[in-house]
Amino acid sequence: MHTSNIINRQIVGLITLIILAASLICIVLNACFLGDFYLLVQENSLKKVYKEMDRQANNATLFVDGSNGGLSVFLEESSSAILVTDQANGQVFSYGGDENLLLSQREITDSIDLSKAVYRNKNYNMYILSFPESNEDYLVLNGYLSSGEKIFIRECTEGASQAQKAANMFLLYSFALVIVVAIVLTTMMVRWFTQPLFELINITKKISNFDFSETYIPQKHYNELDDLGEHINEMSTTLNRAISQLKEANDNLKHDLEIREETENMRKEFVSNVSHELKTPIALIQGYAEGLQEGVMDDENSRQIYLDIIIDEANKMNRLVREMLILNQLEAGQMQMDLVNFNLTDIIDGVVENNKIYISAQNISYSFVNKEECIVHSDEFLVEQIITNFISNAIHYVMNENVIIVKYDFTKKGKVRVSVFNSGNNIAKKDIKHIWEKFYKADKARSREYGGSGIGLSVVKATMDLLKEKFGVDNLPNGVEFWFELPLAKL
Repeated sequence: MHTSNIINRQIVGLITLIILAASLICIVLNACFLGDFYLLVQENSLKKVYKEMDRQANNATLFVDGSNGGLSVFLEESSSAILVTDQANGQVFSYGGDENLLLSQREITDSIDLSKAVYRNKNYNMYILSFPESNEDYLVLNGYLSSGEKIFIRECTEGASQAQKAANMFLLYSFALVIVVAIVLTTMMVRWFTQPLFELINITKKISNFDFSETYIPQKHYNELDDLGEHINEMSTTLNRAISQLKEANDNLKHDLEIREETENMRKEFVSNVSHELKTPIALIQGYAEGLQEGVMDDENSRQIYLDIIIDEANKMNRLVREMLILNQLEAGQMQMDLVNFNLTDIIDGVVENNKIYISAQNISYSFVNKEECIVHSDEFLVEQIITNFISNAIHYVMNENVIIVKYDFTKKGKVRVSVFNSGNNIAKKDIKHIWEKFYKADKARSREYGGSGIGLSVVKATMDLLKEKFGVDNLPNGVEFWFELPLAKL
């Protein structure tokens, strides 16, 4: 998965910039204000020492040997040098430095202009001074205790300057290390944090290409990105369902349009075929009727021939209309079935008897294999139409050995298969799947010759579909066999 790391670089860069800015601010603050802050600390330290010395003087314990044990402990915690003198009786208290040196430094301090003091109050002043015997700077407190003793306190400030320089260097190196570590850790954390975001980007890219196969899996520690991921999952599911429904509706609409177009084409074809089928017999009837009217034939035998032709063509038209009505009722679902038990063998014998004249005229060898009483449960009228169509079809297409065979097959439990074989030519492969269609004629010349309407097998198909039973046709080596199945009656 190819993803851009722009957001990673932006977040890492932003955090690094914040750390760098914070580091620079700390260094600048340290460089500009650490000295003043350290001086303030030292001033507070000297003030604290002054207060303690003033307290000792007021308690009259400052110059008493053995009574300033507490003061010694306090002064050990301080780095100050102290000199206190009692002008009245000449008593001196010193700590942290040579007494004479402190006296000399106090005299120098007394000569300093008060305007140079860094801090002043009614009891003492504070200065930053350097003395001839030392190259170091000192913070000096010079003044009087509340009990009248003169006090001098000094504390070296050189340590503050060195500490400031060391602190600046330490901060510089520390911040450099912090920035490097921060970049590494931030990169790792941002990469871990933004991984779900890249997964969501990949999922949404697939969704934009109508690929809904991937879903977002929330992390162990749930956060807003996981909430977003679950909403994207819901959106993906909803969008997939909507597109599927839309596609299904579109397919249904397309199918409906195809059916409508096919129905319209069938209607046009039906009208055309009916017109064609009726045109020939009507023309023949009209021609022969006009011949009789005009007295073309003088002898009675010729006139009888004309009348026979007219009657035959009228019968063909009547058969066509009857089959069309039956087919129309079947296809419209208006045919009411009357399911009863009846003897199928009697129906077959009756149809064969009705066609006996045609069988004899064509010298057809007819036989009924496995003939026995066969009681079935079905619609007697519709079954008779099927048998009539199969027998008529066999009679008019039989060739070669002129054989027609009707046969029962009881091998399927609870069913009987009725087959009608004729020794005619096989049906071409391109025609065999169309013979059940209305007005389809595999051999148009022979159909016209015997007066076939082209809808007999359509009636068979519609009837068997209504009965919900199996039917079909098979090409055999020596002919063609049509068959259908019916349920045996439960006696």
